[in-house]
Amino acid sequence: MENLTDVDKILAAVTINSQLFTSSSKHFIFLARRKRLLRLNEALERLALTGNKFERDLWNTTNRTVLPIVTAYSISCQLTVNICVLLPILKLLYYYIWYNEVVLTLPLPGSFPYDYTSPFYFILTLILTVLLVQFCSNSIIIVDGLFGWFVYNISAHLQIMRLKLEQLLQLHVEDPNFNRDFVAFVNYHREIIDLTLELDAVYAPIIFLEVTSSSLPICFFAYQLSYLSDPANVPFICLLLASIVLQLMIYCFGGEKVKNECEQLSENIYLLIPWQNLPPKYCRLLLTPFIHSQRVLVLTGYFFTANRSLLVWIFKTAGSITAMLFAWKEKKVV
Repeated sequence: MENLTDVDKILAAVTINSQLFTSSSKHFIFLARRKRLLRLNEALERLALTGNKFERDLWNTTNRTVLPIVTAYSISCQLTVNICVLLPILKLLYYYIWYNEVVLTLPLPGSFPYDYTSPFYFILTLILTVLLVQFCSNSIIIVDGLFGWFVYNISAHLQIMRLKLEQLLQLHVEDPNFNRDFVAFVNYHREIIDLTLELDAVYAPIIFLEVTSSSLPICFFAYQLSYLSDPANVPFICLLLASIVLQLMIYCFGGEKVKNECEQLSENIYLLIPWQNLPPKYCRLLLTPFIHSQRVLVLTGYFFTANRSLLVWIFKTAGSITAMLFAWKEKKVV
């Protein structure tokens, strides 16, 4: 409100506040639905433990794939926090050593009801700002990292289903074990569908917040990099921008992975079962898992589906808004 005529300061304030709002909202949604998340976690692990050793090894191997992704995301967020802490200190040392001046700057710009340039209030404001940024960083790492684990967990179960299908088809339809394994296969598939729908219901508001609030920070950061008055802020902006992009990739590629695994299972059911060699009564029996597999499992944010197309749409929207800001800036300069 104090800088309504300065577009650069307005965009900087909107960018930081939108990220703080998104992080806090995701954290509170996560806490409000913690019981459902715990039940979902327990159900997925219980389902994995019912399998044999080979299936449990496959489940563990698939889940380990998410570790490098979450680790890279965590490192990016922690580097952003560290730069946020070190930047004011390094700037203070630089001006004091080279110019014999004391320049006090905060990690995040803001207005305060006190004079933050005094040593006591500066240190207090610096500590509180760092704690706020650290809280938001830890919150989103937990929420987004757990989503990645859920996605790979469900993907592992869908891969186990394809393995169970191959084992089932090795039995003759007249074998008494065929009906038992077939019923177990159908029930396993139904449980995976229910757990995926529960994951979608729990994370839908978080995905909605992530997608709707990510286009603006991306375009605002791109705009600020072009008209940045202080080059010292470049590392902080680049790291924060990288963290936002990694957030989007976790959700969009996570939704794409679940969809692809589901489609591959449906394709395997259609291609591996020798429909032409089965009696009609067994064809009707095997239609049950085939019909279930036709239901595409997707993760949504209420109004859109989390996939690669959504990620492209976000980048296109951010590019359009950035071009509009550049045109507006050039018009004001002229």
